[in-house]
Amino acid sequence: MAKTYDYLFKLLLIGDSGVGKTCILFRFSEDAFNTTFISTIGIDFKIRTIELDGKKIKLQIWDTAGQERFRTITTAYYRGAMGIMLVYDVTNEKSFDNIKNWIRNIEEHATNDVEKMILGNKCDIQDRRQVSRERGEQLAIEYNIKFMETSAKSSLNVEEAFFKLAKDIKTKTEKKLESTNQPKGGYHLKANEPPKKPSKCLFYFYFL
Repeated sequence: MAKTYDYLFKLLLIGDSGVGKTCILFRFSEDAFNTTFISTIGIDFKIRTIELDGKKIKLQIWDTAGQERFRTITTAYYRGAMGIMLVYDVTNEKSFDNIKNWIRNIEEHATNDVEKMILGNKCDIQDRRQVSRERGEQLAIEYNIKFMETSAKSSLNVEEAFFKLAKDIKTKTEKKLESTNQPKGGYHLKANEPPKKPSKCLFYFYFL
């Protein structure tokens, strides 16, 4: 069967529990938003194909659980990620402080050239904001990582964030292909891919 895409990029969403990773993913993949908080168990993923510069790019986006008890499961998926979004909640100071811990996890478990982006989510809730935009930008500058504030509820910058990360990965991928004289298109990484999706028991949800 012929491929229906030119590139396959694997992305990972990480961050503390409750920051809105699943809501961001559902907003991007299905243009939907659920007001009920559901905590992810283990890891799950969605797929969406986008078009950039005339190329069809299939995004396989993995949504990880933020709780400590699932850390050994989720870190196994860092190795195959080509792009990682670190998400914090602008109304939760602790989730912002923990971004540095998540960055250390990336340094320990992901490849050295993985593309990264910091997302300050829930920026629509201004009356409960604890982390200013300027602090988010400063942290991103400190680690030389791109930054955006998003709102899964209002859809602000969600689409833009994924497209920007995908474009950066595409640019890096094509430079690698040019340096090795490989043909463009139909490209995806086979080395260091994350393990196969665990059994279904890890993919149900529960209400807190």
